[in-house]
Amino acid sequence: MYFLRSFLKCKYIPNIRKPSKINFSTQDVFHIEHLNRRTVLKLSGSDTTNYLQSLITNDVKTVDAEPSLYSLLLNPKGRVLYDLILYKVSSAEYLVEYDSTGEDYLHRHLLMYRLRKQVKIEPLKDMSVWVIYKQDNNETNKDLNMQVLSNDLDKTDKIVKYTNDPRISNLGIRIISKSDVNVHQSLRHSGLNLIGEGSYQLLRYKLGIGEGVLDHPPGNCLPFETNVDLLNGVSFTKGCYIGQEMTAKSNFVLSVRKRLMPIILEDMNSYPIFPPECNILNEKKRKVGRLRSHLGRYGLGLLKYEDCAKSEFLQLEKFDIKLKAIRPSWWPSNLRSDKNEHLFL
Repeated sequence: MYFLRSFLKCKYIPNIRKPSKINFSTQDVFHIEHLNRRTVLKLSGSDTTNYLQSLITNDVKTVDAEPSLYSLLLNPKGRVLYDLILYKVSSAEYLVEYDSTGEDYLHRHLLMYRLRKQVKIEPLKDMSVWVIYKQDNNETNKDLNMQVLSNDLDKTDKIVKYTNDPRISNLGIRIISKSDVNVHQSLRHSGLNLIGEGSYQLLRYKLGIGEGVLDHPPGNCLPFETNVDLLNGVSFTKGCYIGQEMTAKSNFVLSVRKRLMPIILEDMNSYPIFPPECNILNEKKRKVGRLRSHLGRYGLGLLKYEDCAKSEFLQLEKFDIKLKAIRPSWWPSNLRSDKNEHLFL
């Protein structure tokens, strides 16, 4: 398993290596989607970098070398509150992309820890988030014509940021724009297929990647259960931050038996409304995890992944509905729950 760490030219960030020009394949279909549930806020002020460093799981300093950064915000008990993507604008200004569902709670959290620091927290209601991705879960960045996209995106000052997704390359390209610009129209020469809401969510579910409060219920998840360590979202060498003690202990001492995984429900015309965190059982009626979320037959489960591999079949408790748990192809091949054997990238 490996991660592609190629960089797409990003506005405001100097010395980013330009990708080579690659022609589109006529056999490939690339989608562009407006992510309606994602929103943006701006953090600015002389204390902003140190303020962020004390809050998030990743090292803010790495965003100097990379266009964007994935991270989590934790509560003092080490539980996940929010996942976010951070973009650096200048030495004292950052954009934060996050799930708009938890907007009010996130603002309260940020204000609570701001204290007297010189940090301005400003929701940007005039910003939108878009994503470009391949219709399957192959590595998008190998095939997208980055140079053509860069040329078109640079023609308007209403495209604020664009960069490869900092988690894995399969998730495509992230774009932050002014709300009054149609990014698809700006890229009309690139042959992108404008698609409605939900297709990108299905892609994430097939990959086993959660995003937002639906997939990571605030206060209910441990960081490694979200695969943050495999998604370039945590630093084990930075200084202290809120919730760090439990994360460090999980890394060096505790086992990580449960992780978010892709699941496929047996095919049905329609599905009942499942209770929150519906239990998933094996053939011996033993609990191996919980259903986290789904869209049609594809979804995410928080599962004991080694137990699932040994099970003959899985099913939802109190429902005669079977499912499959899929080990993501982007996981390290030697990933184990025993920390003595665990691999971190």
